[in-house]
Amino acid sequence: MFLAQDEYGSQVFAHQAVKNESYFCPVCEAPVRLKAGKVKVAHFSHQHILQCTRYLYKKESLMHLKLKHDIYTELNKIYATAMEYYLKEIEQIPDVLVNYQLAIEIQLSRISADLVTIRTKGYNKLGMKVIWLINDAEVKKDECLLSLNHFQYATTTDHKLFTINTESLSVNIYHIGHHVGNNRFIYRSEKIQVKDLYGYSQRVDWPNDYKLSQSMVKKILYHEKSAKSVLNPTLTYLYQLDIHHQHIPKRFIMTCLDERDILNSPLEWKLYIHYHLNRGTFNLQIFMDFIKLRTNGNILEKHIIVKNLVRYYLKVFRDSEDIA
Repeated sequence: MFLAQDEYGSQVFAHQAVKNESYFCPVCEAPVRLKAGKVKVAHFSHQHILQCTRYLYKKESLMHLKLKHDIYTELNKIYATAMEYYLKEIEQIPDVLVNYQLAIEIQLSRISADLVTIRTKGYNKLGMKVIWLINDAEVKKDECLLSLNHFQYATTTDHKLFTINTESLSVNIYHIGHHVGNNRFIYRSEKIQVKDLYGYSQRVDWPNDYKLSQSMVKKILYHEKSAKSVLNPTLTYLYQLDIHHQHIPKRFIMTCLDERDILNSPLEWKLYIHYHLNRGTFNLQIFMDFIKLRTNGNILEKHIIVKNLVRYYLKVFRDSEDIA
């Protein structure tokens, strides 16, 4: 932490603090120690972190502290910016808060997707937007596809992933398009400076239809087979519908944008609908239970996503060239 209070209740930045003076946590009022030297970035540290109310101050690496300081310095040149501002209503402390409208969280290490979502919803409750900045070096990608784990997807805002280069301080933004299976997404990327984070509103107008390539389909099926489960829905429905894996009809390999926010593979949920419609056993509520949402604080409500999926399947079914 960079901010503490002195004996008189005044806020003091770590780089302005005097050694051997007494300083206190602005949240729990417990004593904190000044840590500074030729190598370390000046900062305060709890003597015992668990003393702090609800453990609000997390242990931070020197890289985290440096990035927080540098981002604050850049944004404070232009906007009313605070560092480690305690939001009492939600008991959260964003790394940087800009104009009391944008919370910036630097998250270089992986935490649970549920925790990211809880904190995101906390900021949203106050009418604030939040940008999570994660380590760009940890993101797996090639020229066409972006692979995201559950934590990384949870940090996205409006289907945009924000990452930071810890050396250059440049920010990469990955616009997330269609899900092509196995937590891989088509994407477009751009690079901006830290000062441009506030007010950033660029978006990509993705087409709602995208056809999976044969190699994408093969990778989905390989993943399903590698699970080695006799109850695998995708493989079960292909068998029950007598569909050969090399001749999967077009309606099953078209994807829509709503699929970004579900864990089910692009094949699985369409095969489910087709199987049950053919047998007259389709039930919307049971289908809603079958669909599993990704963990993210910014996605649509489940019932809206599910209805959109059903509408999309019916549209593709009508438009499909392989329907007699």
